[in-house]
Amino acid sequence: MTFPQNQQLPPDTAPFFRIREKDLLYDICLLRDSLRENWGNFCMGYSVKTNSLPWLLTYLKEQGFYAEVVSETEFDLVRRLGFRADQVIYNGPVKDRPTFETVLLAGGYVNLDSTWELAWMEELSRLYPDRSFSIGLRANVDIAALCPDEILVEEEGGRFGYCYENGGLKTAIQRMNALPNVKVGGLHLHSSTQSRTVAVYGALAKTAVRIAREYALALDYVDMGGGYFGGRGDKPDYRDYFPEICRNLGEFFDRERTALIVEPGISLISRATTFETLVLDCKDIRGRKFLVTSGSRVNLNPLVTRHSYPFHAEYCSDPAKRPIEASQWICGATCMEYDRLFEWKNAPALLPGDKIVYDTAGGYTMCLNPLFIHYFPAVIIEKTDGSLFTAREAWTNDEYLQKNHW
Repeated sequence: MTFPQNQQLPPDTAPFFRIREKDLLYDICLLRDSLRENWGNFCMGYSVKTNSLPWLLTYLKEQGFYAEVVSETEFDLVRRLGFRADQVIYNGPVKDRPTFETVLLAGGYVNLDSTWELAWMEELSRLYPDRSFSIGLRANVDIAALCPDEILVEEEGGRFGYCYENGGLKTAIQRMNALPNVKVGGLHLHSSTQSRTVAVYGALAKTAVRIAREYALALDYVDMGGGYFGGRGDKPDYRDYFPEICRNLGEFFDRERTALIVEPGISLISRATTFETLVLDCKDIRGRKFLVTSGSRVNLNPLVTRHSYPFHAEYCSDPAKRPIEASQWICGATCMEYDRLFEWKNAPALLPGDKIVYDTAGGYTMCLNPLFIHYFPAVIIEKTDGSLFTAREAWTNDEYLQKNHW
């Protein structure tokens, strides 16, 4: 569906996601320029799991991104959308053998993560004695020890990759070095933290240097993964991360010989994406104000762990002429009591027809939406010229019933 240039969407189209091409391009350029200025030899991968909208994947492919995938399903999707197998970075703890071989034989990037992948490489080395393979290993390092002030995602630490501290990484390197036609050509250093500080990325870059020195690795690439902040004025962005990363990598690695791979997701798309909802009803129940909206908590936070969201209101009439409400509970459209998004205090009274627009809502929210009561919302693209078109129509029972039998 295409809309005339600069036309506003009718209110009854809410809820929907909106992606603004102008903001998306801003962050793409910010990433590319930061990499060019600080390293030069780089590969931009996009984390498909973060938001697998076909329009977005195709757009990023045209901007020169590789597809970072972690499943056979994601690989099949990006292949259907035109990515070659050599434009794929294959990560994840549960790879499937056919995709593993396809990407490897095509010359794409494969970062080993599990025990059985080492055995696969030993078998493939024998099956293809005339081929030379360069593979990556995901290194699991103790972030808590490297950066004691970092806020971790899990108290027990990360569970992916080969442990550096207990010798698991050493064993993986030794097994690969024993194969005549296999080279450990890359290290994958992705590590998830809540605080996402510049310091932790500097520490990971230093760790890549330490591992390469310790095991005499002549690396073709260092993959720093994703997990960066982006789209927020109060947090670091690519202009902060990459000078620190590249300064540390440059202590050992040759910028011409060793490529820097990055795999952003949320940081690349959050600024550009909003989730727009309509106020449908206002209720006063025993002194509490409840606002029913067309969206839902499950659209924004399917795991039901958040109680605050970046947002702004768009009023259908002058808010200055409205009373100030001490408390308004913004609620969703489902029939579940927990579908309460946040409490808005000391703000103009909301009325039916107003909109609540959730900012930076593009990462994970779009693809983690459950098919609960309501189906997937529409996704509208706002082009740089102001025109609008529908990249994904809202799901109906036509989509829901496909491949069902009764």
